[in-house]
Amino acid sequence: MTRPRRGQPKARTKILEASRKLFVRRGYAEVSVGDIAKAAGVVRATIYNNFDDKQDILAAIIADYMTGYARIAQRLRANARPGQTSFDLIQEMVREALAWRVENADLRPLVAVARNSRGSGWDQANRAADDAMLGWILAVHAADDAAGLIREDIDLEFGVRAAYAMIESVLSSFDVAAGPEQIDEAAHQLALLHWYSICRVDPDEAPESPLGRGALGNS
Repeated sequence: MTRPRRGQPKARTKILEASRKLFVRRGYAEVSVGDIAKAAGVVRATIYNNFDDKQDILAAIIADYMTGYARIAQRLRANARPGQTSFDLIQEMVREALAWRVENADLRPLVAVARNSRGSGWDQANRAADDAMLGWILAVHAADDAAGLIREDIDLEFGVRAAYAMIESVLSSFDVAAGPEQIDEAAHQLALLHWYSICRVDPDEAPESPLGRGALGNS
């Protein structure tokens, strides 16, 4: 896990940007701290003022990437619009998550390294991202439950967690070369599968979500 350091924010940003490019181009194992310092235009001491070592830099890159997923849920919670149904809100979250994966396609080799590296912070970062997105979906469906839209034979939390696991599985293997149309279609299909596993009405019969009226968006 990365720890707060006394380094300068601008230097830290330069180091992370240079490291990401080097790791992607040459491979994590082939890059030294000296290589990073040279590419970032700083001395080695500056690297160690900001990070413990190369693995600490990897952990920071992965944390920044995974925080992007958490920000999707935070942004949707803050910006839910009047007129949106809960189906709209779920579909929008899935679309943004797929788009974020595609936007960061260059990180796939680094994610693979992080998954298999102790001290990379992968488990914690992945858990935080899942908790944020799952928390948003649970909030959306809690409003649906109050409106009587959830199937009576479904335990809400269990059902949402199981349906989210399906979304997470597709997200983790989604083609990073996909274009906007493929992203939209995948998001729609995943939202439909998620919806029909939990809700008892068709998506086009769903009423406006109270979240779009600011019930939780401004909390």
